[in-house]
Amino acid sequence: MILDNVNPNDLFPTEKKGPTVLGTIEYSVQGSTEFEGAFIATNERIILNVDMNGEFYYRSIAYNDVEKIEYDGEKINFTFNIGPMHMKNIQ
Repeated sequence: MILDNVNPNDLFPTEKKGPTVLGTIEYSVQGSTEFEGAFIATNERIILNVDMNGEFYYRSIAYNDVEKIEYDGEKINFTFNIGPMHMKNIQ
């Protein structure tokens, strides 16, 4: 499963793919707390791709939903209006 790329056909006509970060996302869902995933920045949004136990999960995140992004030397800490998400083992 390729997580750190996006199909050009899935982008808006005016959208351009930017930097990508791939790693382990810490998020509690159905008893699991770590998933391999990627955040893909574009000029219009952030795309979240995650491998959730073999199932592909995709989410589009508007920039106005981003409250804060910080790097503490080990993890990238994303804070969205729906709550925090942390990424470690950054590749």
